[in-house]
Amino acid sequence: MLQDIMIRFYGFNLVQITSSTLKKAAIRLFTIFSVFLAFSACTTLNPITYDSALIYKQAALTENQVKIWAHMDMVTDSISGMSLSKAHNFLVKKKGDKIIVGVIDSGVDIGHHDLQSAVWDNIDELPNNGRDDDNNGYIDDTQGWNFLGTPEENMLYAPYALARLVSRYEENPSASPYNYEQLLSEYEERSLKVGERYAEFSSRDISTAPENFKKYFKRQEAQVMYKYNLEFDPREMYNLDNPDDWSDRDYGNPNVIGFKDKEFHGTHVAGILAGIANNEEIMVIRAIPDGDEYDKDVALAIRYAVDNGAKVVNMSFGKAYSEHPDWVQDAIKYAAENDVLLVHAAGNDAKNIDVVKNYPSDNLNGEEIADNMITVGAITRYFNSALVSEFSNYGKENVDLFAPGSQIWSTVPNNGYANNQGTSMAAPMVAGVATLVRSYYPTLTAPEVKWILMESGLEVPFEVTVPGTNEVKPFAELCKSGRILNAYNALLMADKMAKKKKRA
Repeated sequence: MLQDIMIRFYGFNLVQITSSTLKKAAIRLFTIFSVFLAFSACTTLNPITYDSALIYKQAALTENQVKIWAHMDMVTDSISGMSLSKAHNFLVKKKGDKIIVGVIDSGVDIGHHDLQSAVWDNIDELPNNGRDDDNNGYIDDTQGWNFLGTPEENMLYAPYALARLVSRYEENPSASPYNYEQLLSEYEERSLKVGERYAEFSSRDISTAPENFKKYFKRQEAQVMYKYNLEFDPREMYNLDNPDDWSDRDYGNPNVIGFKDKEFHGTHVAGILAGIANNEEIMVIRAIPDGDEYDKDVALAIRYAVDNGAKVVNMSFGKAYSEHPDWVQDAIKYAAENDVLLVHAAGNDAKNIDVVKNYPSDNLNGEEIADNMITVGAITRYFNSALVSEFSNYGKENVDLFAPGSQIWSTVPNNGYANNQGTSMAAPMVAGVATLVRSYYPTLTAPEVKWILMESGLEVPFEVTVPGTNEVKPFAELCKSGRILNAYNALLMADKMAKKKKRA
């Protein structure tokens, strides 16, 4: 019988091998070894590396520089961007393949003039004829699918998973997958705070208040009316489906826009992707409501993306509690079996997600269930102790890489543009670079692309402020790679690795 052994590679503990994990470990070791050899073979073009002599830009940025900082370069611009101009220059004389990128999010304004040409067109499906022409199980899905609706209506709000769990197990607490007393205590504490704020604002006349305050009040109102409301059940209200019945899948509609004026998040995410890749086709999968997503929607959305040709899927969403995590993990494994890379936002709670759960997760009992999912934290433009965004989740084991996520300029509904921030913005940065790699180097697998993104990033060998604390730690303790995304380095590594595979 095989004994447990520890494989070490250039000083790093990689994986503990048992008879049940030997195959998985061997594949991972081969991938890392191939990546290492590929990158070390770079001779003509040098990757961007950390130099202690580099000083980040002290002067105030111009308005245009603020809008594009995430694309800038540490060496030439003194900004901790991802060197996108250098990456695009490297690809000038190369030809890439079209790559379908799934965006599982809220709705997307696919009519935005900067997104129209980048939206996926399901050429096997005729629009608006009421038939499933391509026999994929979805009628008239020409740009994607909306899991938040019926043929007649669309759903916007959903309760938080915490509220759903409290309501669901109220009469049978012992059946809860979580400690019900703790759930109830957390719910009461959080909902009380929200209710008090809402009551305070409700007593005021806000008719002459600034627009930002009015929007804030609306968000508080939505939390009270929908997100913490134990009686609110939109699935039943719209006669949508039973979210706890995996076999009940006949729901949704092809309207991937949803409520156009309100689909800020998905439109912003899609714009980030479109601004990085140049051969992408964005498949819109509307599955994330204003509130917490349902696991069945997420699992079906991943499977839809895989079945309809996506090679990269962006997942800028997450939550603290999961009602059916096994359904989502089965979908993650299904994506792995079909060589699809999943890019997930780490979350915005300033928490260590090695300690505090965050879903969806590819971690089960301390082991990765697959090697095709990369989890992304957010950074600022300041290449110093303030590098990590103050809101970003982190974790030496469960966050793989960091990418620009603070003050990100992108598309919003009705041909608009705006700044937004979050790990939701950092994830499509990584997904965009992954799309470039898979477009120009199609022989590389999803696990290979994941490791390229992680190992080619710019190393950060200094201490940073840990989000949510006053503590300072080495950046390498906040994520698995100890690096931040760099598009140029990723392409150099991919180029060498693809050439080696071709010669092999």
